Amino acid sequence: MDIEYYLKDILPFFNDLNDEEKMKLISKCNINKYKKGEIVHSKNSSCTGLLITLSGNFRGFISSPNGREITLFKLYERDVCMLSASCAFKNLTYDVNLEAETECSAIVLDSSLLEKLTSNNLSVIKYMLYLAQDKLSQVMYVLEQTTFFSLDERISEFLINQSNIENSNILYMTHENIANELGSSREVVSRILKKFEKEKKIEIYRGKIKLINLK
Repeated sequence: MDIEYYLKDILPFFNDLNDEEKMKLISKCNINKYKKGEIVHSKNSSCTGLLITLSGNFRGFISSPNGREITLFKLYERDVCMLSASCAFKNLTYDVNLEAETECSAIVLDSSLLEKLTSNNLSVIKYMLYLAQDKLSQVMYVLEQTTFFSLDERISEFLINQSNIENSNILYMTHENIANELGSSREVVSRILKKFEKEKKIEIYRGKIKLINLK
Protein backbone atom coordinates (compact mmCIF):
# COMPACT_ATOMS: atom_id res chain seq x y z
CA MET A 1 0.00 0.00 0.00
CA ASP A 2 1.37 3.41 -0.99
CA ILE A 3 1.44 5.41 2.26
CA GLU A 4 2.69 8.53 0.47
CA TYR A 5 -0.38 8.52 -1.80
CA TYR A 6 -2.76 8.54 1.17
CA LEU A 7 -0.79 11.15 3.12
CA LYS A 8 -0.68 13.45 0.11
CA ASP A 9 -4.36 12.92 -0.62
CA ILE A 10 -5.73 13.20 2.94
CA LEU A 11 -3.41 15.54 4.84
CA PRO A 12 -3.69 19.09 3.41
CA PHE A 13 -0.37 20.16 4.94
CA PHE A 14 1.68 17.42 3.26
CA ASN A 15 2.69 19.53 0.25
CA ASP A 16 3.78 22.36 2.55
CA LEU A 17 6.46 20.19 4.13
CA ASN A 18 10.02 20.20 2.86
CA ASP A 19 11.48 17.03 1.34
CA GLU A 20 13.18 15.98 4.58
CA GLU A 21 9.97 16.39 6.58
CA LYS A 22 8.01 14.40 3.98
CA MET A 23 10.47 11.53 4.15
CA LYS A 24 10.39 11.51 7.95
CA LEU A 25 6.60 11.61 7.92
CA ILE A 26 6.38 8.62 5.58
CA SER A 27 8.96 6.65 7.55
CA LYS A 28 7.19 7.30 10.87
CA CYS A 29 3.84 5.94 9.66
CA ASN A 30 2.61 2.41 10.22
CA ILE A 31 -0.40 0.64 8.72
CA ASN A 32 -2.21 -1.19 11.50
CA LYS A 33 -5.13 -3.60 11.32
CA TYR A 34 -7.69 -3.93 14.08
CA LYS A 35 -10.26 -6.57 14.89
CA LYS A 36 -13.91 -5.75 15.52
CA GLY A 37 -14.32 -4.63 19.13
CA GLU A 38 -10.61 -3.95 19.67
CA ILE A 39 -9.75 -0.92 21.80
CA VAL A 40 -7.35 1.16 19.74
CA HIS A 41 -6.82 3.93 22.28
CA SER A 42 -7.94 4.59 25.84
CA LYS A 43 -7.22 7.06 28.62
CA ASN A 44 -4.91 4.47 30.19
CA SER A 45 -2.95 3.64 27.04
CA SER A 46 0.27 5.19 25.81
CA CYS A 47 0.12 7.87 23.13
CA THR A 48 -1.26 6.12 20.06
CA GLY A 49 -0.54 8.76 17.43
CA LEU A 50 -2.51 10.50 14.70
CA LEU A 51 -4.90 7.98 13.17
CA ILE A 52 -6.05 8.03 9.53
CA THR A 53 -8.86 5.59 8.73
CA LEU A 54 -8.30 3.52 5.60
CA SER A 55 -11.15 1.03 5.93
CA GLY A 56 -13.88 0.13 8.39
CA ASN A 57 -15.08 2.51 11.08
CA PHE A 58 -14.10 3.48 14.61
CA ARG A 59 -16.16 4.74 17.54
CA GLY A 60 -14.97 7.38 19.99
CA PHE A 61 -16.67 7.11 23.37
CA ILE A 62 -16.40 7.89 27.06
CA SER A 63 -17.44 5.59 29.87
CA SER A 64 -18.58 6.09 33.44
CA PRO A 65 -17.23 4.22 36.51
CA ASN A 66 -20.31 1.97 36.43
CA GLY A 67 -19.60 0.92 32.85
CA ARG A 68 -22.19 3.05 31.02
CA GLU A 69 -20.95 4.41 27.68
CA ILE A 70 -21.89 7.19 25.27
CA THR A 71 -20.60 7.62 21.74
CA LEU A 72 -19.11 11.03 20.96
CA PHE A 73 -18.10 10.59 17.33
CA LYS A 74 -17.49 8.08 14.54
CA LEU A 75 -14.57 7.74 12.13
CA TYR A 76 -15.13 6.45 8.62
CA GLU A 77 -12.87 5.98 5.59
CA ARG A 78 -10.33 8.85 5.24
CA ASP A 79 -11.36 10.43 8.55
CA VAL A 80 -8.50 11.63 10.75
CA CYS A 81 -8.43 11.52 14.55
CA MET A 82 -6.08 13.71 16.57
CA LEU A 83 -7.46 12.77 20.00
CA SER A 84 -5.36 9.61 19.99
CA ALA A 85 -2.31 11.87 19.58
CA SER A 86 -3.32 14.52 22.13
CA CYS A 87 -0.25 13.72 24.22
CA ALA A 88 1.79 15.45 21.53
CA PHE A 89 0.30 18.75 22.67
CA LYS A 90 1.05 20.36 26.01
CA ASN A 91 -1.88 20.78 28.42
CA LEU A 92 -4.19 18.86 26.08
CA THR A 93 -5.74 15.69 27.49
CA TYR A 94 -8.82 13.73 26.47
CA ASP A 95 -10.19 10.74 28.37
CA VAL A 96 -11.66 9.28 25.19
CA ASN A 97 -11.65 5.64 24.14
CA LEU A 98 -11.37 4.63 20.50
CA GLU A 99 -12.83 1.27 19.45
CA ALA A 100 -12.90 -0.54 16.11
CA GLU A 101 -16.59 -1.09 15.32
CA THR A 102 -15.70 -3.33 12.39
CA GLU A 103 -12.51 -4.87 11.09
CA CYS A 104 -10.42 -1.79 10.34
CA SER A 105 -7.14 -0.65 8.92
CA ALA A 106 -5.53 2.71 9.59
CA ILE A 107 -2.35 4.69 9.13
CA VAL A 108 -0.90 5.72 12.49
CA LEU A 109 1.54 8.64 12.58
CA ASP A 110 4.08 8.74 15.39
CA SER A 111 3.09 11.41 17.93
CA SER A 112 6.66 12.58 18.63
CA LEU A 113 7.13 13.52 14.96
CA LEU A 114 3.74 15.21 14.94
CA GLU A 115 4.86 17.34 17.88
CA LYS A 116 7.98 18.43 15.97
CA LEU A 117 5.99 19.23 12.84
CA THR A 118 3.51 21.39 14.74
CA SER A 119 6.35 23.41 16.26
CA ASN A 120 7.92 24.14 12.86
CA ASN A 121 5.07 24.37 10.38
CA LEU A 122 2.08 26.72 10.52
CA SER A 123 0.07 24.58 8.07
CA VAL A 124 0.27 21.62 10.42
CA ILE A 125 -0.89 23.74 13.37
CA LYS A 126 -3.85 25.04 11.37
CA TYR A 127 -4.88 21.53 10.42
CA MET A 128 -4.63 20.30 14.00
CA LEU A 129 -6.85 23.18 15.11
CA TYR A 130 -9.34 22.28 12.38
CA LEU A 131 -9.45 18.68 13.61
CA ALA A 132 -9.94 19.82 17.21
CA GLN A 133 -12.78 22.17 16.20
CA ASP A 134 -14.42 19.44 14.13
CA LYS A 135 -14.42 16.98 17.04
CA LEU A 136 -15.62 19.70 19.44
CA SER A 137 -18.63 20.41 17.19
CA GLN A 138 -19.50 16.69 17.17
CA VAL A 139 -19.23 16.48 20.95
CA MET A 140 -21.41 19.60 21.33
CA TYR A 141 -24.02 17.99 19.10
CA VAL A 142 -24.08 14.92 21.35
CA LEU A 143 -24.40 17.18 24.40
CA GLU A 144 -27.30 19.07 22.80
CA GLN A 145 -29.10 15.83 21.93
CA THR A 146 -28.61 14.41 25.41
CA THR A 147 -29.75 17.59 27.14
CA PHE A 148 -32.68 18.77 25.06
CA PHE A 149 -34.20 15.73 23.37
CA SER A 150 -36.08 12.77 24.79
CA LEU A 151 -34.58 9.30 24.54
CA ASP A 152 -37.47 8.32 22.23
CA GLU A 153 -36.42 11.02 19.79
CA ARG A 154 -32.72 10.16 20.07
CA ILE A 155 -33.34 6.47 19.42
CA SER A 156 -35.52 7.34 16.42
CA GLU A 157 -32.85 9.60 14.96
CA PHE A 158 -30.13 7.06 15.65
CA LEU A 159 -32.02 4.26 13.86
CA ILE A 160 -32.78 6.46 10.85
CA ASN A 161 -29.17 7.67 10.62
CA GLN A 162 -27.86 4.11 10.81
CA SER A 163 -30.34 3.07 8.13
CA ASN A 164 -29.04 5.84 5.87
CA ILE A 165 -25.39 4.97 6.56
CA GLU A 166 -25.89 1.28 5.85
CA ASN A 167 -28.43 1.89 3.08
CA SER A 168 -30.69 -0.75 4.58
CA ASN A 169 -33.83 -0.90 6.68
CA ILE A 170 -32.43 -3.92 8.53
CA LEU A 171 -29.90 -3.06 11.24
CA TYR A 172 -27.79 -5.76 12.84
CA MET A 173 -27.35 -4.46 16.37
CA THR A 174 -28.39 -5.31 19.90
CA HIS A 175 -30.24 -3.22 22.46
CA GLU A 176 -26.93 -3.03 24.34
CA ASN A 177 -25.27 -1.51 21.26
CA ILE A 178 -27.89 1.24 21.09
CA ALA A 179 -27.64 1.91 24.82
CA ASN A 180 -23.87 2.33 24.54
CA GLU A 181 -24.28 4.67 21.59
CA LEU A 182 -26.70 6.93 23.43
CA GLY A 183 -25.48 6.73 27.03
CA SER A 184 -28.53 4.95 28.36
CA SER A 185 -29.27 1.58 29.93
CA ARG A 186 -30.22 -1.53 27.97
CA GLU A 187 -33.47 -1.89 29.96
CA VAL A 188 -34.70 1.59 29.07
CA VAL A 189 -33.74 1.19 25.40
CA SER A 190 -35.54 -2.17 25.25
CA ARG A 191 -38.68 -0.63 26.69
CA ILE A 192 -38.72 2.14 24.08
CA LEU A 193 -38.02 -0.29 21.22
CA LYS A 194 -40.91 -2.47 22.40
CA LYS A 195 -43.11 0.60 22.30
CA PHE A 196 -41.97 1.36 18.75
CA GLU A 197 -42.78 -2.23 17.79
CA LYS A 198 -46.30 -1.96 19.22
CA GLU A 199 -46.73 1.24 17.19
CA LYS A 200 -45.77 -0.72 14.02
CA LYS A 201 -42.66 1.39 13.43
CA ILE A 202 -40.13 -1.41 13.74
CA GLU A 203 -39.88 -5.17 14.04
CA ILE A 204 -37.48 -6.63 16.61
CA TYR A 205 -35.57 -9.85 16.07
CA ARG A 206 -32.65 -11.43 17.88
CA GLY A 207 -29.61 -9.28 17.07
CA LYS A 208 -31.37 -7.14 14.48
CA ILE A 209 -34.05 -4.46 14.02
CA LYS A 210 -36.13 -3.93 10.92
CA LEU A 211 -37.47 -0.43 10.22
CA ILE A 212 -40.92 -0.64 8.65
CA ASN A 213 -42.22 2.92 9.03
CA LEU A 214 -39.50 5.55 8.62
CA LYS A 215 -42.00 8.40 8.78
